[in-house]
Amino acid sequence: MDKSTRIRLEKREETGKQHCKRVRNEGKIPGVLYGPGYPGSLPFYVAVQSIAPIVQSGRWETARLDVETPGGKKELCLMRDLQRNPLTGSILHVDLLQLKKGHKVSVNVPVEITGREKCAGVKQGGVFEQLIHEVEMEVLPSEIPASIAIDVTDLSLDGAIRIADVKFPESAVLTLAPEEVIVTIAQPRVEVEAASEAAEEETTEVEVVTKGKAKEEEV
Repeated sequence: MDKSTRIRLEKREETGKQHCKRVRNEGKIPGVLYGPGYPGSLPFYVAVQSIAPIVQSGRWETARLDVETPGGKKELCLMRDLQRNPLTGSILHVDLLQLKKGHKVSVNVPVEITGREKCAGVKQGGVFEQLIHEVEMEVLPSEIPASIAIDVTDLSLDGAIRIADVKFPESAVLTLAPEEVIVTIAQPRVEVEAASEAAEEETTEVEVVTKGKAKEEEV
């Protein structure tokens, strides 16, 4: 698990599009903090430079945040939702979820593939196929993994790595079945298609011979 990142929230009292637009121009992003200790949610501002690196890492959904609220209270949080400008990609709004010690939280953890360039099956002419790109799980906050790392260096042709082959946090409860395939090295499609065509031709020849014999028997 990665170390948590510290961010500080600023008090937000005003609302409205024009007000939010103005504070964004000042380098701040509006947001809300919610969770068991915040039934009504807590509106805030946060400096864009505090969260932009986390968002750009591609792992913001699993990044644990040490948050200091406007009142000085310390909370452990996750980014639960982001709103972006569809044209520029800039962050418009962020939702933070308060985490409670001992209470599991549902997260989508990205799958990170390593060793693809050295993969034995690929060197044999196989086709690398990744079927699962993220794994949904319920897990304790202290055990949230930043990613699921899978090394495919030794994966051979026709080989596969399944959910059951991967080590997950002890507290994790997964939504996927153990037999679900994450990655596989398949036979080259050209060879598969050639084999299929050869089988079809063989079947056709058998049918022609069979029909020929049937006609001879009729005579």
